[in-house]
Parts: sequence; structure tokens; C-alpha cells
Amino acid sequence: MPTARAYTFIVAAFIIYLFANQTQVGWLYVVAALLLGLVLAGWWLNRAALKGMAGERRVGDGLGVDLYEGDETHVSLSLKKTTGMTAAHVKLEEYCPLAAPDSPQWRNRLFIPALPPGGDVEFQYDLTLYRRGLHEFPPLHMESSAPFGFFRRTGQLTIPTRVLIYPEVRPLQRLELLDRKLTAQVARPRAGVGYEVMGVRPYRVGDSPRHVHWRSVAKTGVLFSKEFADEAQPGLTLVMDLFAHPYRPADTKHTPFEWAVKAAASIGDYARRRGYSLYLMSDDEALAAPVGAVSWMALLQYLARAQPTGKRPLGQVIGRQPTQNFVAVILPWPDETAVGRLVELQQSGVEVLAVVIDPATFPQSSVSAAGLAADLRGQGVAVQELRFADDWSTQLSGLQVTR
Repeated sequence: MPTARAYTFIVAAFIIYLFANQTQVGWLYVVAALLLGLVLAGWWLNRAALKGMAGERRVGDGLGVDLYEGDETHVSLSLKKTTGMTAAHVKLEEYCPLAAPDSPQWRNRLFIPALPPGGDVEFQYDLTLYRRGLHEFPPLHMESSAPFGFFRRTGQLTIPTRVLIYPEVRPLQRLELLDRKLTAQVARPRAGVGYEVMGVRPYRVGDSPRHVHWRSVAKTGVLFSKEFADEAQPGLTLVMDLFAHPYRPADTKHTPFEWAVKAAASIGDYARRRGYSLYLMSDDEALAAPVGAVSWMALLQYLARAQPTGKRPLGQVIGRQPTQNFVAVILPWPDETAVGRLVELQQSGVEVLAVVIDPATFPQSSVSAAGLAADLRGQGVAVQELRFADDWSTQLSGLQVTR
């Protein structure tokens, strides 16, 4: 793309040529040709200004260290000129999806004075990981007006970089649901990895072929899998609401759903530190949960990817799968369809905790969850409310919040 300087030189060469044509002064012809020649030379040399660029990007030390929301880390960007002529006066724009949108690190402006063939250069910037999720860096924007500033060459350099950021995990001091010593000794049939068959259910991806219930298959033509009674320690089922509630704004981490993810991660951390096996229940059509007991890393990876894109409300999710002795249901939205299901679980002998997040307390206030919380308490379901601007880990622990 020609710059203002190129147009200036072209106009100057044309004017000088007119003077030379009128005065027949030879050296004016030479000056006009020289100016025009500089513009043509600049165009020719600028064509290869950004060719042969290659890059590599690393987040952190590149040693496989897990990254969590809120962590301090750094990004290293290495560029190398593999072929062509020397790249000079290269301006770079690096958009970092890991940083907060209002932080300086979200848009980084970098500059390379000169980069000869075979040479390399490295940039590094520090940042605070803003939001959990699977993030992908956009292409690096490059621009150069070398050698004389007559033409501006732009381009993009794609450096594939995908980073999974785990949700923030805060250690809870206590959790009443799992601190009731007597209820942990209550035995009840539940799905697990024992030897006693307690029923059948539709076959899910990941089930062992050895557990297929062939008599049901012969009758219906549909794959069914055996459901075994769990003979191990009592477990905890985390129930996530992935329904697409009208959260606003959707481009920030300060939404009830993001708090629901943090709460689920912290409850899972508390349970695993006390030896409880963890299970997940959610809308499988939005994001399929792992089958059976999940490891800590599997839970983190699931929560890092979870998004409120489901089409089934929580009331249609609860009850479709067997649960463990303890169930923690995270409600980021006052969904009345879940009340009846939670009451049924409670009446069946399952210890239920409903973590109710109040959207009305968030910066972009919305509907209130106070009525839902009161309704659940009135029907005997344990409720823990979470309000924005207070320490959610303290609230989850059931401790007094100082306002």
C-alpha cells in the first residue's frame, strides 16, 4: 500500500519533469528520474519485507506446569527470519486472549529494528491469567514500511498456540455436606464399580463392552450397560447447570456461571482431600461428562471447558443418571424446574446441598434467587447462598461474611 511519502515523491518527480520539459535543463530530468526510481526501488524491496518469518510462542516456562485463573505467568514470543532479505522496521501487534481485556497485556505493540536472514529475536511480557477456558491466540499482525517508507506491507503470522486455563480453586475451611460424620455411614444402592448388578441403563461412550447387558439388547435392539452397586467409600456427585440462561454480559468472568465453575472446583477439591470419589452430572448434549468416578485433573479439564450453551434445564438433567450418597448442585440461575428434582433426591435418602448463586448481586444485576433459596429451605433441602462482592470460598464454608 503506498504511503503519503510515496505520493509526495511521485508528485515532486512529475513537477520537476514539467520544469525540465519547459526549461530543457538536463539535470532536472536526472532529478525527476532519481525520485521516481527511488519510489520504484522502494516498492520492489518492500515486496519481500515480511517473507520468510516464522515464530514460536510459549506460555510460562513450557514445562507442562498447570495454569489456573488468577496465576501470574509470562508469554515468550520468538521470531526468526528464515529466508529472503533482512526484515527492517517491523511493527508487531500481539493480542493475548489470556489477559484481561482492559489490561495493557491484552494488546502488545512490539518493534523489530532489523532482522537478518537466519537471525532471531525474542519478546517476553508478564500477565495475570484473567479467565479459565480453552484459549487460542489469534494470528500475529505484522507491518513494515522498509526500506524508504514509500510502501506499507502488512501480513499475519499464524503461530498455533492453544492454552487451557483451569478455574480458580480456593481451599474451603469446611463444608457441612461432607462434615456430617453420621451420614457418611449410611449405605444405599448407587452406581459404582462393585460386583452386584443393581440395574441397567443406556450404553454410554467409555463403558466397557464386558458390561453390555445382552438380554436387554436382544429385546430392544438398543445397547444397554449393567449398573453396579458401589461398594467403595461414599462419593460426591457434582451437578452442573449448563443451560443457556441469559447471563449478561457474556464476555466477562464476573457472571453467576463463572462463579458456579469456581464453586464446583473448590467443592471438588475439598471432597478429594477427604477421600471422597468424585462424579459429574450435567447436560451431556452441551458437554459430555466423564463416565464414572473422575480424577482431579479430569474434573479441572471439564470445568475449564464448560460453557453455558445447553438446551436442557437443570430439572431435565437431574434424575437421568444415578447419584452418590452426597450431591452438590450448583445453581447459577433461579431455575424453578430444579426444585422438585432436588426435593425428590432429598426424600430418597441422598444428602443434598444446593449452592444458590444470586444473579441480582452481580455488577450487571438480574433476577433474584432469594425466592428459590427460600423455597428449597422450606422443603428441607440444605442451601448455601453465594453473593457477588463477598469471598465465595468463605460463603461456601458457611462462615460469617464481614460486610
